[in-house]
Amino acid sequence: MSDSRPRIWFSLFVLAVFCVGLGAGVLLGRRMVSPPGRPFGEFGGPPGLAGGRRGGPPPGVLLDRLHRELDLTEDQRTRIDVVLRASRERLDQFQQDTRTRLDSEQRALREQIRKELTPEQQQKFDRWAQDGLGGPGRRGRADRPPKEVP
Repeated sequence: MSDSRPRIWFSLFVLAVFCVGLGAGVLLGRRMVSPPGRPFGEFGGPPGLAGGRRGGPPPGVLLDRLHRELDLTEDQRTRIDVVLRASRERLDQFQQDTRTRLDSEQRALREQIRKELTPEQQQKFDRWAQDGLGGPGRRGRADRPPKEVP
């Protein structure tokens, strides 16, 4: 009769490799996939993010859902459509104004930092800022290339 210990050890080894691979896959999958329950639902986020989509659903999609869920009359649907379109315009303008102010503040901050640096440090800082303030993992809009420091 043959000894079954090598077969048991081999089976345990295969099981261990499988478990390690499964664990690594789960951990990497969580880090590579966006977190569940995005705050803006399936329609993306603010302008400029992920494919340049605007925040929230388009007025027509939201209006259709409200009509379906609340059984709106045609008169209500028409009035709500006007409200949604006006709101969208105000929100788009607000987002644009906010983006402009943020960009201006960032440029001012970089300029203030540059004033405190030597010419050699300024060159390094300019390259560093042009590469995205530290490279991969930086926060901000992925579709916007880094701006040059004036």
